[in-house]
Amino acid sequence: MGTMINIILTQFTIGEEFALHEFELDYLETKLDKNGIEFDFYRYTGNLDDLGLKEVILAYNCDVLRGVFTVARM
Repeated sequence: MGTMINIILTQFTIGEEFALHEFELDYLETKLDKNGIEFDFYRYTGNLDDLGLKEVILAYNCDVLRGVFTVARM
């Protein structure tokens, strides 16, 4: 099993508006969840202060942040 890394991303708050980061996002795709709700996924391109992350993906529904996914550098 892999090693768990604890990182606190204070840049993002669930429920915040898309406009807060819109100039630091690259659109990836839109997906439906199991309930048929659309989520727009974006790659965060802003500064992460070298937290050891390879990538941060933000999921928005109706321009409101609903999820944050990270990929750590190995």
